[in-house]
Amino acid sequence: MGRVTFWTLFLFLMWLFLTSSLDLQNLLVGAAASYAVALLYTRMFKEGEVEKFSIIGIANYLYVLGKNLVISNFRISKKILGKKRKLNTAIVAVKTDLKSDWRKLLLANSITLTPGTLTLEIKDDTLFIHTIEYVEGADPREITKEFEDAIAKI
Repeated sequence: MGRVTFWTLFLFLMWLFLTSSLDLQNLLVGAAASYAVALLYTRMFKEGEVEKFSIIGIANYLYVLGKNLVISNFRISKKILGKKRKLNTAIVAVKTDLKSDWRKLLLANSITLTPGTLTLEIKDDTLFIHTIEYVEGADPREITKEFEDAIAKI
């Protein structure tokens, strides 16, 4: 099975799962979008063959993402609604051990989805992250560690 076909099918199944609609319009838009993204992806990232991944690793990643989304939403809500609204913002450079571009991109997107943090740039193996809760002297890798460990197991 070719890379474009594999990614088109994978993305289309995700589309169906997320939209949960079998209307003709939804199927056509999903198929077209899946094909376009797969085509773009395979042209941008010319790797030899499709990288194998673990279903258990994906489930673990989704758990880590969900947990961090809930926790960070509570932290940000508490900070916004609390009496002490002082933010300690910072832009930190965090080096990642992830090798493939799609894993780095997944890490950057996971960080950005989490309230209170935003990935500004990925340069080689370094992510530049803006955070609103920086503790002076803290290890910046703590921002990405849990996500990075989960993504490495996919």
